[in-house]
Amino acid sequence: MTKDRKVPVSRRGGVSHIVRQSDGSAKLTYTEEEYTFAFELRNSARVMVNSAKNLEETTETYWQIKAFINGAIILSYSFLEASLNEIFHIHALTKDSPLNESERNIVYSITQGELIPKKNQTTLGRFNMLLRIMGKPEIDSGNKIYQNAELVRVLRNMLVHPTPGRVTTFMASEDYDYSSQQEIVRKLRGPLKLTRSATFPKDILTKECAAWAVSACEEFLHHFILISGIDIGFLTDPKRNKQPK
Repeated sequence: MTKDRKVPVSRRGGVSHIVRQSDGSAKLTYTEEEYTFAFELRNSARVMVNSAKNLEETTETYWQIKAFINGAIILSYSFLEASLNEIFHIHALTKDSPLNESERNIVYSITQGELIPKKNQTTLGRFNMLLRIMGKPEIDSGNKIYQNAELVRVLRNMLVHPTPGRVTTFMASEDYDYSSQQEIVRKLRGPLKLTRSATFPKDILTKECAAWAVSACEEFLHHFILISGIDIGFLTDPKRNKQPK
């Protein structure tokens, strides 16, 4: 990072440049529009959850439901990633940033891929890094809210970067714990209230899991907003948001 580097400043929302002509008329010379994705991705994930929930499970709807479930899980964590990037934008690049120039320089360096220790290379770690820069308490990685969001990240990665595998689905022994075979199942037993017969992907990629994933990511962001005091531009409290259908 260059110490004397000047962080570029942008503004939120759209920008229109109008030039006054010699005859008194006005001419629009250019317009810029800001685009963001967090709000859109969150609502898209919610729609996926509700679409899966409203479909009766039949042979004809099997792949539709699968698409909605997988889509909700992937979009839920993408929503968190988009939220972080937009928060970085607010704090590093906008004129009304509450950070001083030195702090803005640090945040800007993070957005450029600099100053990121290996242990903080995940999206959740970057949320905590920003809290630390702001002098706010970090979200404990042992906290249930953090752990649930981390599990969504792991599950999302399993869908985005899938690898084949094998799992035992029948044993003559009645005492066999099928859920102990796979790490992702062991970790999700609590959040999803899985039984000993659960295996991945059959008992994990469900309507209930999709709803949990979206809720977990929404809760993480809302918890971050409560600690940081940042205005991201939309309501983050799941209890105050009308669920899109």
